[in-house]
Amino acid sequence: MMYRCVVAICCFVWFVLSSSMFAQHDDNFTWPNGAKAAICLTYDDGLPSHINTVAPLLDDYGFTATFYVTLNSPSLYENMEQWKALSKRGHELGNHSVYHPCQKSLPNMDWVKSYYDLDTYSVEQMHSEIQLANSFLKSLDGHDAHSYAYPCSQLLAGGKSYKDSIDVYVSAARGGEVNFDNLLSPNTMDIYNVPSWAPNELDGDALIEYVQAVSNKKTLGVFTFHGVGAEYLTTSNKAHEALLAYLDKHRDEIWITTFKEATEYIKQHR
Repeated sequence: MMYRCVVAICCFVWFVLSSSMFAQHDDNFTWPNGAKAAICLTYDDGLPSHINTVAPLLDDYGFTATFYVTLNSPSLYENMEQWKALSKRGHELGNHSVYHPCQKSLPNMDWVKSYYDLDTYSVEQMHSEIQLANSFLKSLDGHDAHSYAYPCSQLLAGGKSYKDSIDVYVSAARGGEVNFDNLLSPNTMDIYNVPSWAPNELDGDALIEYVQAVSNKKTLGVFTFHGVGAEYLTTSNKAHEALLAYLDKHRDEIWITTFKEATEYIKQHR
């Protein structure tokens, strides 16, 4: 009986100490140059406002961002040299598939065309789109590896997940579904489904509150923007610039970088 009590006590002490060690390690993830946290600004679909409004503003602040370009974007065809120039200035061109397929069966998805319905895709079809997009992006930026953003943050093709086999094709992948109350640590987040937040139609204060929550957690925060001051799922120019001004003021505390660079750093240092 005494032996069992001693064993139980030892096990309990080991559990408490090991839990404390893991928690401490989890809280002490080290970002570059003493930064407390990291923020990635990502922009989806290859929209005109990205090259006309967003990119010049980012350049003014000295920030680099990730532009997830859908290959059937009219802007990509009409302004290809400007998109190429983004990469030369240090911005990331990311893979956002060829046709941006999404699940038409889900609520509020009536806009999805039947021939781009992810419910009717196979995993192999989705992989083919990703491979084709990689090839085209390489012709623009010369890079062999690209990160990926799931269209509509949806991971099921024909009812089957294509996430678990995506690492063959991309360096990391951006998902969705940020939980402000339980932001994931860099040590535990899935590099092939990194949470992100799309602040559509919100003001600058809301965007800054997200950065503050990420900074307090000492983790990685990812913004998903679509139209900025134009197009759809819009963030106003005022809100967007308020965010950039805040990041500029706190650039010694927050590492602002591309999604590919941030996720590569996490893979190497956790």
